[in-house]
Amino acid sequence: MFEFLIKKLKAHPRKIVFTEGTDPRILEASARLLSGTFLTPVLVGSEAEIQKAAEEIGFNIRGAIIIDPATFEDMDKMVDTMVELRKGKMTPEQCRAALMQPNYFGTMLVKMGYADALLGGATYSTADTVRPALQ
Repeated sequence: MFEFLIKKLKAHPRKIVFTEGTDPRILEASARLLSGTFLTPVLVGSEAEIQKAAEEIGFNIRGAIIIDPATFEDMDKMVDTMVELRKGKMTPEQCRAALMQPNYFGTMLVKMGYADALLGGATYSTADTVRPALQ
């Protein structure tokens, strides 16, 4: 079963978003994924903070994609998409504020095709992890 999945992933590598980019467990998982060639971790947060956390713990995360919501170049496009998805339930300003939260930002990365999957919940509650996808 796992051999089939790994073979399929190697043929079509995927990107997985981790919303808690500085968490030691996420950094360890990212380092392990990077030793393979079929899943690329996308870490959400400040690049400097994530790099510092990884260095302090001793994990090599070179090759991971790090995206900071505060400097994301397509934020306006993401806000517009979220406003459309929320259909009048949130203003552009409310959407922009929500997207500064890693769980909402990561969910929108998947929705907009920047990544293929999301993993969260290391520090967020299950409700906080699932709520953005339901909205």
